[in-house]
Amino acid sequence: MPAGIVYICPQCESRDVAVPVLRKAGATDHFLRQVWLAAKDEHTSRILRCPHCNLPMAQVTVGAGGHELVIDVCLHCRAIWFDHGELRCLPRDRRPQAPERLSEKAREQMALLQLQTAEEERQADDPAERAPPEWWKWLPGIFGLPVEYETPALRAKPWLTWSVAAVLVLAFAATAWDLEGVVKEWGFVPAFWYRHGGLTLVTAFFLHGGVLHLLSNVYFLLVFGDNVEDRLGPLWFLALLVAADLAGNLFHGVLDPRSSIPCIGASGGLAGLLGFYGVAFPLVRLGLFMGIGWIRLPAIAMLGLFLFIEFAGAWQQISGFSEVSSLAHLGGMAVGVMVAIVVRVAGDRPMDFQTPVLEPPAKNRGDR
Repeated sequence: MPAGIVYICPQCESRDVAVPVLRKAGATDHFLRQVWLAAKDEHTSRILRCPHCNLPMAQVTVGAGGHELVIDVCLHCRAIWFDHGELRCLPRDRRPQAPERLSEKAREQMALLQLQTAEEERQADDPAERAPPEWWKWLPGIFGLPVEYETPALRAKPWLTWSVAAVLVLAFAATAWDLEGVVKEWGFVPAFWYRHGGLTLVTAFFLHGGVLHLLSNVYFLLVFGDNVEDRLGPLWFLALLVAADLAGNLFHGVLDPRSSIPCIGASGGLAGLLGFYGVAFPLVRLGLFMGIGWIRLPAIAMLGLFLFIEFAGAWQQISGFSEVSSLAHLGGMAVGVMVAIVVRVAGDRPMDFQTPVLEPPAKNRGDR
């Protein structure tokens, strides 16, 4: 649109509009400030999830144009979701208005909002203040694992994710007594992939070389798998996990020069979950501890960072200098990214950018 990009739902014809676009379209500062203050209130109900970042949106009731609007606000994306017809009620009078007389409570809320905004900006600029709020996230951070600053809301319990994590732990406990022998017998060896009728392509997923190897993989599964399962559903989640793991084995088997060494671990399948997560939840903030402080990146940028690291590792692996199969990670990530792109494309419809206003005239329902 002339004021900027507006996202339109093809089913219900609702509009998702960023606050800067609303300002360019002429929305009054008083209306936007009123909506933003209400959305920041911790007591405001949060039911629906943002279609972009999948975080809960604040449900705000506000008066506009003689109507009472119930709109949803995403504080993370700084966007507002309007149902069909609600944008017509948006106050757009840009003429100077007389200063409004705010109540003491309203002035206090404004002051707190300004302080909170200033603190958020200060923390964003200060590496020492970028640490996650939960103390326990320091532990995975020290080991170089990413942590979630914001966890996308879940519609249901991720039972399958938890079940897979439990099976991985139980499998390690059952094989720890003779790990070396089990790995030789049931690990994936590219030169002999057909052993046990090709079953080693599956059994290698459940084998891990040590406690740290197991814990890191279970951590990735629990952090990223629950949201992927919630987005895809259990059956498609399992299909993605299997496809990503098989693709990782294929990349490793074809390109790794050491074809007689067993390859074990669930990281190929888990890399598929990470690839899907980065594309499906691109704006969710993730953090990495870099020794001198934390860095915060959106999930899509974190995915790019991991791809860079894995490509560098794959080069070392092909040269015969790495004991970690970055090739398996790349194969799994490729599957996860492709599936996420297909899901996003299938779930979105092309938007009409020809309409010169934010809210076009109502359609004649009889002309469909």
